[in-house]
Amino acid sequence: MKDNGKKIPVYARPIFTNIILLVLNVFLFIFKMIFGFMTRSIALQADAFDSITDVVMVITGLVGIIFATKKPNERFPYGYYKTENIVSLIIALLIFYTAYDIIMNSIQAIQGFFLGIPREILVSPEVFIFLFISLGFSIFLTIFLKISGKKSQSVIIQSEANEKIFDNLISLSVIVNFVCAFFRLFIFDAIFGIIISFFIIKGGYDIFKISTKTLLDAVVKYDRRVELEDYFRKVPLIKSLKSVQIRGYGKYVVIEAEFTLRRDLPLSQIEKFKAQLEREIKKEFPSVFKVIMLIRAQSKKLVRIAVPLRNNQGRESDVSGHFGESSHFAIFEIRDGTLVNLTIFENPYMNEKRQKGILVSEWLISQKIDKIYVKESLKKAPNLIFNSRFTEIVQCDVKKLKDIILKEIELSIQDR
Repeated sequence: MKDNGKKIPVYARPIFTNIILLVLNVFLFIFKMIFGFMTRSIALQADAFDSITDVVMVITGLVGIIFATKKPNERFPYGYYKTENIVSLIIALLIFYTAYDIIMNSIQAIQGFFLGIPREILVSPEVFIFLFISLGFSIFLTIFLKISGKKSQSVIIQSEANEKIFDNLISLSVIVNFVCAFFRLFIFDAIFGIIISFFIIKGGYDIFKISTKTLLDAVVKYDRRVELEDYFRKVPLIKSLKSVQIRGYGKYVVIEAEFTLRRDLPLSQIEKFKAQLEREIKKEFPSVFKVIMLIRAQSKKLVRIAVPLRNNQGRESDVSGHFGESSHFAIFEIRDGTLVNLTIFENPYMNEKRQKGILVSEWLISQKIDKIYVKESLKKAPNLIFNSRFTEIVQCDVKKLKDIILKEIELSIQDR
C-alpha cells in the first residue's frame, strides 16, 4: 500500500466545501423567497426553489460524511450510509409538487396577460441590488468550487462547479425578467417561471434517482474500475481478489471488495489493515465514499518467510546477526507442514553506504514475505516498514537456516 503524501488544503476538503455551500445556498434561498413574495415574481420564487435542490444535495453529502464515521453493528452490518436517502426521497417528491404549482401559476399568469389582467410584479432599485448581489454570490461559489476541485483533484467537486454555471444563467435570466418587468412586459415573468421550473424538476429527478439507486443497492458503472481492481491486487497482504462490486451513492460510489489474505491475522490487525487500506483508497480515488471489505478464509495456509544469511551454503547457511549487512537472504515457503520452495538471494543493497536496512526492508516487502527472522532487534525505520505491512518479526538466536525451516514446519503442522 502506498501513501501519495498529498495534503489537501482545508478549503478543498469535502466537509468544509459542503458547509460553505450549505450556508450560502440557504442564504440565497431565504432571501430569494422573501424578495419573490414581495415583488410577486413567479420567476424569482422558482429560482429560490432551484436553490433548495442544491441545499438538499449538500445536506445529503454532510449527513453522509457524519454517518460514515458510525461503525457497522449486528443490526446494520453495512453501516448507516443510506440513512439520509429516505429523507431525500420525500423532499424530491415535495420538489416535484412545488415545480407543478409554479407551472400552474405561470400558465394562469399567461392567460391573465392575454385577457388584459396581467399579474404585475413590483420593480425597485433594491430588487436589482439584491439580484446582482445574488448573482455575485453564485459566481463566487462557482470559482470556489473550481479552485477546490483543482486542488483536491476531485471529479465530484469539479462537476458541481460545472452545474453551478447553470445556476448563474438562471440568476441572470431573473435579472433579464425584471428588466422586462420595468418595461411592463410582465408575461416574461411567467415564461421564465416555466423555464426555471424545468430546472427544478431536473434537480428533483436527480435527487430522486440518486436516492432510489442507493436504497436499491444498484450496481453502477465506474470509469476507474480496472484501475481500482489493480490497486487491490497490488496490495502485498492480499493473496487473491474474488470480486469488486461498485454501487452508487449520490455522486460518489461505495466499494464492496471480497478477497483472501496471504496469511491469517489477529482480529485487531485485520481491523487496522482494513482502516489503513480504506484511507489510502479514498486518497487515490476521491469519488469513493466508503469501502466495505469482506475477507475470506484461506483454503490452504502458505507462509512466506525471509532469513538474513552470512553466506550461501543452502540449508546449512549461517544466520546473520546484522540485518542490513547480510550478504544473502533466504526466502522459503511452507504449506501444510511441507517446504515447497527455497531460494537464496544475494543482498541487492550490500554495497550501499547508507540506509541499507530501509532499502533491504522495502525489497523484502516487494517479495511479499509474511515473516522475517532476525537475531537482533531491528532499527526503528525497518521495524516501522515491516509493521506497517503487517509482516511478523521473529527475534531468535538460531545459528543455521535449516533450524528455522524445521521450526516453521513444526508450527505449520501444529496449525493444521
